[in-house]
Amino acid sequence: MLAWKDYLPDFKGALSSFYEEKVKPTVESKSAEFKDLAKENFARGANTQQAIIAVALGIFLLLALSFF
Repeated sequence: MLAWKDYLPDFKGALSSFYEEKVKPTVESKSAEFKDLAKENFARGANTQQAIIAVALGIFLLLALSFF
């Protein structure tokens, strides 16, 4: 006797092949782009933090010179 799954199309196989062909490459490329952007943003943030510290230190030293 045949069951319902014998009459229905192979949804699992269709979905997995659709994922392999269409979705997986897009997800992988976007995740690689996101990792690169995160690295660039982290490096830029570290440089910005160093610049802010240098400016604050310079202002502090100028104030210290003017008061003493």
